Amino acid sequence: MPVYHPLLVAVAKLVQEAPKPLPWVPTSMTSSMEEMLAAECGRPDPFDQIESKKSLYKRMKEGQITPLVLKQPNATLVALLDSPEQKKEIPFDLWSQIVQMFQRPDKRPYTIYFCANPAPRTFPKFGQVAQPFHINGGYTYPCDPNCVFLFRAEDATRVLIHELQHSACCDNSALHLEQREAETEAWAELLWTAFMSRGDLKKLEHLAKQQDAWSRSQNARLLRDKNFAPGAMGFPWRYTIGKTDIWNKWGLVTDSPTHPITSLRLTMPPTKTMKKMFGVSEKSTIL
Repeated sequence: MPVYHPLLVAVAKLVQEAPKPLPWVPTSMTSSMEEMLAAECGRPDPFDQIESKKSLYKRMKEGQITPLVLKQPNATLVALLDSPEQKKEIPFDLWSQIVQMFQRPDKRPYTIYFCANPAPRTFPKFGQVAQPFHINGGYTYPCDPNCVFLFRAEDATRVLIHELQHSACCDNSALHLEQREAETEAWAELLWTAFMSRGDLKKLEHLAKQQDAWSRSQNARLLRDKNFAPGAMGFPWRYTIGKTDIWNKWGLVTDSPTHPITSLRLTMPPTKTMKKMFGVSEKSTIL
C-alpha cells in the first residue's frame, strides 16, 4: 500500500469532505455593492496595472456590460465579464465549495467582485523587473469579507483561494509580509491541486509533482532573465521562489525536471479533462 506525504493526505481529506455545492441564485446589486465598485474601480491601483477594474467598470457605466450578480448563503458574486461567453468559463460549483470551506467564524458572507480581464500572465523582457502587470490578479483587505477583488480571468480560481485566506483571517501574523504572502500562495496552490484531483491521493501526488515542476520552471526562467527586483525578497519573490521555498520546507519539492515555459500563470494550465470535470468550456482559463 503506497505511503503518501501527510500534508497531501490532509488536503485530500479536506477536499473529500468539502461541502456540497450550493446553487448561485440571481440577485441585484445593493447600494453598498455599487458604492464599493465605484470606490475600488475609480482609484489608481498599484496591483491592477492592467487596469481591469477601471476599464470594465467604465464599460458597465456606459451600458456595454450588464453585471452578473449571483448569491448563495456564504457569498455574493458580482462579475463584470469581458464577454457573455465567459459565464461558461466560471466553475460555479467549485467556487461554491471554496467559499463554504473558508466560512468565517462569525458566518459573515463574502462579497466577491470579479473583473474578468482576459489578459494572460506573461514574462517580462530580459533584464526587466517583473511587475504586478505580469503576475497579479486580485487583492482583499485582511479579515474583511466585504471586498474580495479578482481582476484577471486567468487563474482566478487559485486567486480566489489565496484572497479568501486573507479575508478569513488565516494569515500568519508572526511572519514578515513577503514571507506571509509566500506561505499564503503556497497553500493556495496546494489546495488548488487538491481540488483538481478531487481528493484522490494518487492523482494528487501526481499533480503536486507537476505543479512543483511548473513552479520551479518559472523560477528558473525568472532567474535566468534577471526579472527579480534587487534584494533578498525583491518582487515577485513571494509568488515564485518564496512560495517554492515553503513547499520545500513542507517536503513537497520533487526532483521532477524543469522545462521551457512561456506563461506566468502560477498554477499549471488545467487539462481538458479537468475542465470537463468542473463543467467549464474548453477555452476557460479561469479554472
